Parts: sequence; C-alpha cells; structure tokens
Amino acid sequence: MFNKVLFVISRNGLVQLAESLLLRIVHVTVPSYRVRGQPAQLECNYELGDYNLYSVKWYRDNEEFYRFMPKYDPPKHAYKLEGVKVDISKSDDRKVALHQVTLKSTGLYRCEVSAEAPSFASAAGEGRMEVIYLPREGPRITGNEQENRRGDSLFLNCTSGRSYPAAVLSWDIDGEKVTDPMLLVEYPIAHHAHGLLSSALGLRVPAGRTMQVRCTARVAPAWREGSEAVVGNGQLADSKEAMLLDQYVGAPLSSTDLPMTGHDD
Repeated sequence: MFNKVLFVISRNGLVQLAESLLLRIVHVTVPSYRVRGQPAQLECNYELGDYNLYSVKWYRDNEEFYRFMPKYDPPKHAYKLEGVKVDISKSDDRKVALHQVTLKSTGLYRCEVSAEAPSFASAAGEGRMEVIYLPREGPRITGNEQENRRGDSLFLNCTSGRSYPAAVLSWDIDGEKVTDPMLLVEYPIAHHAHGLLSSALGLRVPAGRTMQVRCTARVAPAWREGSEAVVGNGQLADSKEAMLLDQYVGAPLSSTDLPMTGHDD
C-alpha cells in the first residue's frame, strides 16, 4: 500500500489537507480447495487512486502464468505452466478463469498490480489453493481374521478409498470418538497410481459386548464420508454402506462456496 499526504501552508503553519490513497490491493480471492476437474476463478480487487494501470500479473509459486497490460494489443496473455490452463475469454484485469484443475494446480497464487511511470508503484496479494481428489467409495470396515483368533478382543480394520491427499480416518464406538491409542492401530499410507493414496486404521474392541462402530474418512475440512457396523458376539454382525456426511468442499478464502462435482478419471 502506498499513501501520499497533501499539505498547505497557512498562517498557523503546516496543516495537513488530505490523505490520498494511491495504489492498494483491496482483496485477493483464491479458492482454498477445488476438486480435481473443476474450474477455478481467481480475483484481484485493487484501487489505483491517482495512478494509471501498467500491468496486472498472476503467479503460481513465483512462476508467471497470466498478465494483463491495457496498452498492449492484445492486452491479455497467458503463459504455459503445468497444471494451470487459463481461459482467456473469461479473464481480464481483475479476474483469471482456470479450466479444469489438476493435482498439479495446487500452489500459492499471487496477484501483482503495477502502475505506470513515473511512480512504478506496485502492490501484491496472494492465496493458496489445494486441489483434491475425492474417493470413489466410502471407507470399508472389515474384520481382521488373523488378529481375531485371539478371542478376547475383536480387531476391525477401516480402509479408505483412493484420494488425494490421503483421507484422515477416525473411529466412533456408540457415538463417542475413540481417542485411546491402546485401541487404535496405525498403518502406513498406501501409494497408488497417479499419485493417489489410501489410509487404513485398526480398532481393537472387547469381544463380549454388542456395540455400534463407525469409521469416518475426511478429505479436506468440509468433506466427510462414514461407514457403520454392528459388532456382537465377538464378530462383525452387520455393516451398512458408506454414507456421505458432508457433500461440499468449503472455500474460506473465496467469496463463493465450492460445490462438489463428480469424479473425473
């Protein structure tokens, strides 16, 4: 932000007349999360004050991919950058439209606004976007037959569908979240083709009681899916299909919400 202060000399000495805002970024809007295959819109709201616009440039992780220069013909130009495909027809000096985003679109996006000579003043703002891939199926609850041979406890496994980033799993017993590390078994993240990941989390419960268990998979702050099962007589008695608990991906840095769309291959 750049400010200039105007003064006049009066009989009483130096008196401040007014403060004029010259160039500043009002707000940069970058979606916090997008689902792979969705479009994305980046916005750069600025005020020039007394200046004339020289250029607006956009960068992802310090690599330029779009610029707007009003005195050039054409004024809009997009540069090739892996994971960033600009829709020129829907872009201008205050917004940039991106075609279907990929996992490689993730990064820190920065808008830089510059004024003409003689000031060459500039201002910048930024925001980070994460591109996620939602699992095609919900978490799956199974019995661990090898461990269950012990008889005194029942061992369950919960495995998530393939996603990016890896799903965070949690267990509930009769509606209460399990936090005791003695009851949980951590497994390494499994790596799959195209950079996708799957998670697994084990649960150890007493074999002599009936209870309802739920495994919840979370990818991004506002997307969760859960599976439920009934445990009784030392075995997995009944298992329900996965249910969607939250069906959109939020965008706290954006002026609009981000509805979840279907998966792409």
